[in-house]
Amino acid sequence: MESKLRQKLRERRDQVALEAIEADLGVLGTGGALPPGGEPGWVRAAIDRSLSTGTEPDELLADDTPPEELDAWIEGLLATHGMTGKLYVASHVVLRPWLECDVPATGWAARLRDAIEDPWMFLAGPLDRLVVVTEAEYCFECHVSRASGP
Repeated sequence: MESKLRQKLRERRDQVALEAIEADLGVLGTGGALPPGGEPGWVRAAIDRSLSTGTEPDELLADDTPPEELDAWIEGLLATHGMTGKLYVASHVVLRPWLECDVPATGWAARLRDAIEDPWMFLAGPLDRLVVVTEAEYCFECHVSRASGP
């Protein structure tokens, strides 16, 4: 069990990290978020599957791809799956694990990649689709999941 002092220190570190992410997101961030544990139950299992080395990705991109092409690829993936406008992005911070963002069709991925390190996880506003993009050994992988299954 964590002592009160350790808990306070962890919460303060998380708050500082969260403030930095929100500042870096700029106009993409809406200030909203899902509370810890507020994502649907299927999301955790889908993330675990996506991060498993035994799961085949839905799409691949070479890891030596220039950053602007990576950004266009990420933006295209989300647009293909109807994920523009309101969506949630995993922050990797316990206090606010899913930050609400408002993303246009293009021109936003570089800002998001600067704000949040990979894996980049996107949950659709209606909480029914998940796209996970992660850097693997020689490529970027994309995994797409839906509420009704993988």
